[in-house]
Amino acid sequence: MGAPRTGEDGVIDRVLELAVHMNMASEAVVEAAEQLTALRPEDPGSAAADAWSQVMDGLMALNVQLGCMERVLRTVMRESAPVPVRASGSH
Repeated sequence: MGAPRTGEDGVIDRVLELAVHMNMASEAVVEAAEQLTALRPEDPGSAAADAWSQVMDGLMALNVQLGCMERVLRTVMRESAPVPVRASGSH
């Protein structure tokens, strides 16, 4: 394995690595929410149903926050991308 990249290239590598892990976390949240539906209590007024709802609300809030973080990362990547150079003579 080579030496870690430094400077702007190193930052971009870390941002991409973070984006991959955020995507994996988001997928895990969605999978957990899908699995959680099987555990939904039948009595909507029970304490178990309230607890289930709180857990589902927490998973949804977590996924919203992951989505916000992904948008921030996309913005950083877009702003960090080099501006394409036009070939001379092109219109």
